[in-house]
Amino acid sequence: MFIHIDRRKKCLVTILSIMLLLLNSCIPYELKKTPLGEDEYHKNGEDLDRTGSEEDNVYEIEVKRKDKDTDEVKEGTTSITISAVGDIMVHSPQFKSALTQDGEYDFKPVFQEIKSYITNSDLALCNLETTISTPERGYSGYPCFKTPEALIPAIKEAGFDVVTTANNHSLDALDFGVINTLDVLDKYNLLHTGTARDEEESKKILMIDRKGIKLAILAYTYGTNGMEVAMDQDKLRYMVNYIDRDRIIEDIRRAREEGADTVILCIHWGIEYTRSVDDERRALADELFDAGADIILGSHPHVIQPMERKRIVDNNGKEREVFVAYSLGNFISNQRDQYRDSGVIVNITLTKKDNKTVIEDVVYTPTWVRRFQQDGKLQYSILPVEKFIDSELPASELNRIKAVWQETTEIIGNEGMRTSK
Repeated sequence: MFIHIDRRKKCLVTILSIMLLLLNSCIPYELKKTPLGEDEYHKNGEDLDRTGSEEDNVYEIEVKRKDKDTDEVKEGTTSITISAVGDIMVHSPQFKSALTQDGEYDFKPVFQEIKSYITNSDLALCNLETTISTPERGYSGYPCFKTPEALIPAIKEAGFDVVTTANNHSLDALDFGVINTLDVLDKYNLLHTGTARDEEESKKILMIDRKGIKLAILAYTYGTNGMEVAMDQDKLRYMVNYIDRDRIIEDIRRAREEGADTVILCIHWGIEYTRSVDDERRALADELFDAGADIILGSHPHVIQPMERKRIVDNNGKEREVFVAYSLGNFISNQRDQYRDSGVIVNITLTKKDNKTVIEDVVYTPTWVRRFQQDGKLQYSILPVEKFIDSELPASELNRIKAVWQETTEIIGNEGMRTSK
């Protein structure tokens, strides 16, 4: 098992947290929940209560992607672009903001400015760091994230295809949360990996074919905030993919056996709010690359961390180019401290020729979460920084956008990567 670098320091905190959760009815999900008090971790989330209701909302969503075939691809080759973003979180102020006058929820405006950047790819991935709840069970933010279903069609309409669900909030609503979240993702035809409703589903590897390039997408998390102690242990065995070196290596092997040209690992790991990468994660990434992984997409720190594109010789003596983004930051949340209000869209172009698939290009777009008042109501919008850096937004917002550009480009750099601007 991969051990979090500050695990020993957190042992006592975890035990006390579990006791508090039990006392406050967060673990017995059948009981009415009220969020626990804030701590430093989610101070900016302002999660103080829960509210709202939502009617069933079923409809087909057609996402139009730009046609990228024909002239761009040389004869005998195939190319695709994969887009990936970081954490999608929903604190209490966010779902309150999404509540409309008719009592429904609408998260679509949050993604409007970024939509064209997502639909411009052949496949788009995001990390869903919340569970999907129902009006009967209620909605809440930290510490037990439970979000209205309306978030999911908004994600779909924004252009995402794959949702990873393995993170430290996967069990916020225990087994109901896992099952209901996956049911709702299925309802809107969103692919998912990282959690499972039964043992058979947990053994399946998410395989996607785009233009003849076969992708295997796997997701894992370092832990689930101690909520596992309240789970039926038989269910826990299969419901959440935890980081386990041997298990991941075996999954990579199985993916290759099933014909994967490229293996993508989405890993929820690292130290929160730290922009540097610890040696333990670098070592694990190298080991997984040696075992056959091609791309690693990290989440959990809630800030952007470095990316690396490099050539390796793996355990099979095969020379390959690999890519890791240690943390893609917050795509959307209510956190407002420096570095926590920004994220990045990374676009990875893969090219296949003569049955060999390689990383052709890596381009990234810095993003910033704008939180503002409109018509007397709090609003949220994910902005592509390059588009708004010279806009007519208020001076304070323009200053922050320019700072985000500087912060992001400095930490990512340009070695093997470039900005989309």
